[in-house]
Amino acid sequence: MKNSLLFGALSLSVLFACQTPAEQPMEQEQTVVTANPYDKGYQLYTIREALTSPEAIAASLKETKALGYNKMESFGFMQGTFLGMPLADFEKAVFDAELGSPSGHYLPMQLAGDVVGPIDTATIPDFLDAAEALNQHWVIIPWMSEAWRNAEGYGHLVTYLKLLGEAAKERGMVAAWHNHDFEFQPLHPEDPASPKAYEYLLSELEGTNVVFEMDVHWVAFAGENPVEWINNYPGRFPLWHVKDFAADTATQIPVGQGVIPWEEIFAAAETSGLQHYFIEQDFCAADRGIECLKESIEWADQQAYMD
Repeated sequence: MKNSLLFGALSLSVLFACQTPAEQPMEQEQTVVTANPYDKGYQLYTIREALTSPEAIAASLKETKALGYNKMESFGFMQGTFLGMPLADFEKAVFDAELGSPSGHYLPMQLAGDVVGPIDTATIPDFLDAAEALNQHWVIIPWMSEAWRNAEGYGHLVTYLKLLGEAAKERGMVAAWHNHDFEFQPLHPEDPASPKAYEYLLSELEGTNVVFEMDVHWVAFAGENPVEWINNYPGRFPLWHVKDFAADTATQIPVGQGVIPWEEIFAAAETSGLQHYFIEQDFCAADRGIECLKESIEWADQQAYMD
């Protein structure tokens, strides 16, 4: 089920990419929308079912702004387009909606495949160009297929992230990795003393221009304590994904309706180095993405520690 998250996103990207050719960004005289760390943000993946056409994308962005969100984290960049929209058109839709976009998810397609090896660095300039067009500061690699979840795969990932970080630094940007639950398995399952893969990534990338976007839900889903990870690696998690799950731990629900102790977690925001958090819900009913975001922000707006 978890593997289907990115495959669904990629399928959507491919669908739209076949409809509209990529174009170069146009120069626009638009005001850059800035966002404070505690302005409410969301991950665009939450409403993917609503993003059925360029017109629907533009309308959905404006609808989320009307809910009270001030920033959006992008996904779905492929072959020079966002969800099939030429970069310039997507850029305009984001600005027209008056949304900031401090970060985005970008996936080298090798990581979605079954062949493990060096990751092609030719993707890096395209990712950075797209992020720069949206005024994004963080370029986040969000996922890898099961075939990559081993010592060799993580080694190639570290090499790629370091190179991405170096290239990003030249543009005043930062690279990042976004976790799920699989990183909390041993790097070498046959070795009882093996570190968890997440420990390996944090160790290997220390001192580089690569940070971590902590998906609080997936950390908790893996049976780990997000606050302990934050305390053990202070300043390494400037970005968070905020999502919740029901008491059965298998059902994602709007933030605040579940069991994650958000006040305790937000008390660690300073230690984490938190700059932005993005509300997300991977699984909503197909036509309820906007409603899920609405329910989450209505609850979050009532929590003083989230403002």
